[in-house]
Amino acid sequence: MPRKHKATIRLAYPNVERLEELQKYVHMPFTSIVNSCIYEMLGDKLNLLKEFNLSTLNTSDEEIEIRLILYQSEKNYLLEASNITGTNSLTAEIKLRLLNSIYKRRFLAPNEIEAFNSMKFEINAIGRNLHQILKKIHFKEEFKTDDLKVILEQLSSKIDDTKKEIDNLLKYTNKRFKKYEDKK
Repeated sequence: MPRKHKATIRLAYPNVERLEELQKYVHMPFTSIVNSCIYEMLGDKLNLLKEFNLSTLNTSDEEIEIRLILYQSEKNYLLEASNITGTNSLTAEIKLRLLNSIYKRRFLAPNEIEAFNSMKFEINAIGRNLHQILKKIHFKEEFKTDDLKVILEQLSSKIDDTKKEIDNLLKYTNKRFKKYEDKK
């Protein structure tokens, strides 16, 4: 029989209320509910990308502590998943998965937020480059045609790369939302 491990997670009070409602509905202990959420996510390979309105959280300073018992394989899976999602701790990964299973609007994992910020930076850089070119054209500054061709080719390449990244990110996100909606 696999060995069980204890983990402690802290949840904001509104999340505990949601868990208690769920507990009344399914008549299961907290540990079983959390384990069910983890099992549900095991096959999905970290499909955790939906936005969530954080303003509804932390309405009180009170934290509730919940203890879980995990098998070694579950712990290993969650630690590996935490490295991929960027949460980098067992507690943070469990909390992220638990909150994503409770709320319809989802939390973004740290790596997903970083990807969105990177895309935002790339789009801003493209916009600045276009602005500089238009400024030179508007003020009729002279610049070499060869330089303009090279700059436009580089800019076009950067736009194409960014578009591909955005398309992939949106495809991944839409696929996850669809899987999540199909489960409900």
